[in-house]
Amino acid sequence: MKIKVNNKEKIMPENISITELVKLLNYSDTVGIALALDQEVVPKSEWDKTHLKDGANITIIQATCGG
Repeated sequence: MKIKVNNKEKIMPENISITELVKLLNYSDTVGIALALDQEVVPKSEWDKTHLKDGANITIIQATCGG
């Protein structure tokens, strides 16, 4: 299926969960990550239960330290 992640088109397996997506995108540590599905924030407690459909629009924001 085709989805968009941070405005870039990606091909992903059908019906994957947000948790699976984050792993496939190589985010090894999910601390400091916020994720929105079709412009609605999805709490981490819902990532395993939320499955993506063709055309989903995902925004991932990762907090960084620095100065």
